[in-house]
Amino acid sequence: MKIAAIGSGNMGGTLGKRWAAHGHQVMFGSRDPQSDKIRTVLQKAGANAQAGTVREAAAFGEVILLAVLPSDVERVLEEAGDLNNKILINCTNRFDGTSADKEVQRLAQNARIVRAYHTLPWEVLANPQYGPSNATAFLSGDDAGAKEIVARLSRDIGLDPVDVGGSANMEKLEAAIGTLWSLLSPQFGRDYGLRILRRDTVNPIPSRS
Repeated sequence: MKIAAIGSGNMGGTLGKRWAAHGHQVMFGSRDPQSDKIRTVLQKAGANAQAGTVREAAAFGEVILLAVLPSDVERVLEEAGDLNNKILINCTNRFDGTSADKEVQRLAQNARIVRAYHTLPWEVLANPQYGPSNATAFLSGDDAGAKEIVARLSRDIGLDPVDVGGSANMEKLEAAIGTLWSLLSPQFGRDYGLRILRRDTVNPIPSRS
């Protein structure tokens, strides 16, 4: 699959490199595709990765990962232009009490938006395996087909996808995970994961164990 990773920091760089390593074609979108930072990312990502402008990456990708700072969201989505019914994975986070989900829904033109990966530290995305179990990635959105594709991409890199429904449900989950983070991160640091245990008959997205 062709994936545009808009953002090459810890989140975008980690996910893009992992998808490239699993055979997907990845284009990193950047204001400066020739920068030393991008060159370093490409060296680590291997032969399946390339770089371009934000608009070039958005045109290239069947799936677009939005992994930029909150202050860059509006500029990046303006540069991306009309997304023509492509899947947009929103993993941005705001820390000022406002919803990154609603902002992206307002600004993204004609995208099938899936909220994912923003509840996981990049260290867990880099290595989601904990002994015999893998960390859960929570997905939300209103397009079931788009969520299924993001679920497959999640399984490709070793994550356990769980569909939590629409964006309102994700907001509730974010609040709960934020509370858990405040309680658990002082004890475990950043490199801990959550795993949802459930019966296969009630799981809408089959997991890979």
